[in-house]
Amino acid sequence: MKIATFGMRRPFHPVLMIPVLRHPAMKYLLAAFLLLCAIGVHAQTTTLIKTPAQLSDNDDPSKGTSTSTGTTLFCTDQSAFRLTSSLTDPTATGTPVPYTSWKWEEIDENGTPGPLPATAVPDKEKLNVASATPGWHTYQVTAATGVSECPADPVIFTVYVLPNLTIKADVDPANNPDLTYCAANGAPTGPKAINLKSTVTFTIPPRKIAGMKDYAVSDFELKYVWSKEEVGVPASKTDVGTGADYTIVEPAVTTAGVEKKYNYSVKVVYTVKSCGDYTAIAQSGGQNAVITVTPKPGKPVITIQ
Repeated sequence: MKIATFGMRRPFHPVLMIPVLRHPAMKYLLAAFLLLCAIGVHAQTTTLIKTPAQLSDNDDPSKGTSTSTGTTLFCTDQSAFRLTSSLTDPTATGTPVPYTSWKWEEIDENGTPGPLPATAVPDKEKLNVASATPGWHTYQVTAATGVSECPADPVIFTVYVLPNLTIKADVDPANNPDLTYCAANGAPTGPKAINLKSTVTFTIPPRKIAGMKDYAVSDFELKYVWSKEEVGVPASKTDVGTGADYTIVEPAVTTAGVEKKYNYSVKVVYTVKSCGDYTAIAQSGGQNAVITVTPKPGKPVITIQ
């Protein structure tokens, strides 16, 4: 039998908190903690692209666009630009050392330098790009000062071309809505509401490069504007709502009038860069949906003869 004294070391035995964790309250607390962690991770991974800087990674052209200012972000129909390499060795001291040749290439989808496309034409220190397809494009230049066996290290430059958007708008058939309603009742609500939904996709898939994120439509913030326009009445279009989806909301109108028909359409634009408007008229059964508003007639007058 050992007796503990002040001069003796007691053996250390780690104590596990298993009995405490088995308590029902602790289980609920642990579950809540894990849920909050999951929400935090999800929030970090679903940040929508709103600015050109979000496509750049500290100006590292192997991970993102070569600038964060938007000069390397293009719309598909405005993707003509020129790259210009240095004329002299920027690291040389004293007398400038001119480059005598430049070899331009484009990085392929596997991350390997290769031939330029027909729309990119080299001209010594310049590379003239007439148009670039949607997605990532990384161009590489290798300069030499006269000795082909000893060229400078290659330098890359990366741009991103926003794909065109294709948008569809449809009347949601989930509640089988009637597209005609009485003006005196206003637009139907609840289960009979007329809901309009939009779907946005890239017109063609964007070009990929190994190591670069393959962006989807859902990665970009989009702005939506819904409008209504009276059929056959020019310049009658008015904005009525925002958001990817829209529920028709119209107040009751009890004054006498004539029957009116309306088309609803949605316009979508990128937030990150203005690339024109992408629009679609809401469809129903494969045709433009026509929302008919019928006025409530006044009471007749009875006469006697």
